[in-house]
Amino acid sequence: MKAVKRDSLLTCGILVLLFGFYFLWAVTQPYNSAPDEYMRYQIPEFIYQHGYLPHGGDPAIRNPIWGISYAFTPILSYIVSAGFMKVASLFSTDPFVLLMAARMVSILCCVGTAYFCIRIGRKLFRGGYRYLFVLLAALLPQFVFISSYVNNDALALFSSAMLVYAWILGLQSRWDRKSCLFLGAAAAVCSLSYYNAYGFLLCSVLLFVLSFFFFEEKKVDYKRMLRYGLLIVGVVILLAGWWFIRNAVLYNGDFLGMRTSDEYAQTYGLDYVKPSNRITPQSQGVSLAYMLINMLWLKTSFKSFIGFFGYMAYPLPSWMYVLYSTLFLLGFAGVAVKLINGFTRVRNRSREEHRRILFFAVMVLAAFIPVVLSVYYSYFSDFQPQGRYLLPMLVPFMFLVTMGLKTLIERLFISRRFQVFVQICIGGGVVALSVLSYALVLYPAYVK
Repeated sequence: MKAVKRDSLLTCGILVLLFGFYFLWAVTQPYNSAPDEYMRYQIPEFIYQHGYLPHGGDPAIRNPIWGISYAFTPILSYIVSAGFMKVASLFSTDPFVLLMAARMVSILCCVGTAYFCIRIGRKLFRGGYRYLFVLLAALLPQFVFISSYVNNDALALFSSAMLVYAWILGLQSRWDRKSCLFLGAAAAVCSLSYYNAYGFLLCSVLLFVLSFFFFEEKKVDYKRMLRYGLLIVGVVILLAGWWFIRNAVLYNGDFLGMRTSDEYAQTYGLDYVKPSNRITPQSQGVSLAYMLINMLWLKTSFKSFIGFFGYMAYPLPSWMYVLYSTLFLLGFAGVAVKLINGFTRVRNRSREEHRRILFFAVMVLAAFIPVVLSVYYSYFSDFQPQGRYLLPMLVPFMFLVTMGLKTLIERLFISRRFQVFVQICIGGGVVALSVLSYALVLYPAYVK
């Protein structure tokens, strides 16, 4: 009982500190100092002022350059922002107060992501590795930056953490009613967040279906799979279906809104940004490899996954990228060691071990899909090597890094005390790097 109470207090302490840190980043930055905040903030501002959801092509929010608005994409986070603005307006209508009210959604989503990372860490790791996983995810500079301005990326990250935790609960309970309801709710939030997080929906389907093949000794219970699968789908439709029905009604059957958004961009966008005139690596006839290497897609995306602030204007010091790169390389080296060791005992695995392998494989896929989507978008649609498009992979990526670091530390150091010392050093270093990202880069950029 005392241990449970201690863990609860520790969790609350971590979340309060993270909230304060995220809030500090948000209050430091002036309006529109982060990617597309001007266009994004227009949506909650419109809802706050008019009291209803806008059409994506409404002239009041349609950008004169691009010819579109962010109202074509899921706007759940913007709806909540508008609600926060309404509450804040009861006390003050100062523009920055209303902006901070809207930004509060991103702050809370990132705190929520940290909360689920704590829950995930307790399920997957023991000892200090539980908290090392949380620190790696919750204090990655780019993740902290996402918490500081109006966007729907933060909601996508929150939903991805919810889904990963739902996977764990489902595998442990063999998909009881409670875990299915939670998975459905998490999938609904994901579907209303951002399209680049939709890979987690695919992974959820794969994990749910394939896991049934490792539950029963003799035969797969297809009836139970179908019954609970329909329960999950029903929850998603109940909670998120309204948005896609609304799109289909407004945009002549275009339930995602993407085709209509392209049509508006082609009609109202300036000539050089119209989809038909947009210059892409594919239209230039360059190879995918050329884009990745010669056009610095890999380098820029990786650096901005770690941390690159403003409109890609304020990079971290070079030595920070070196330290993070080294940490990630060590983590994946440890994963390789674990995999090689695992291949030496392929036979006679238990069903529990097969479920662990399935979970690992789905986590790898969940980390891989956002990279593929970002590469595809940059090559065929709009060359934007930005790490924020990769951030949906944050939770599975840091799971792999933590697993790898754990493997290396336990293999290299026999002494238990020294293992704990190394964990503390890495965790302390992660905290220091995040704090220094604010002190050396963000604060000097905006506070004169």
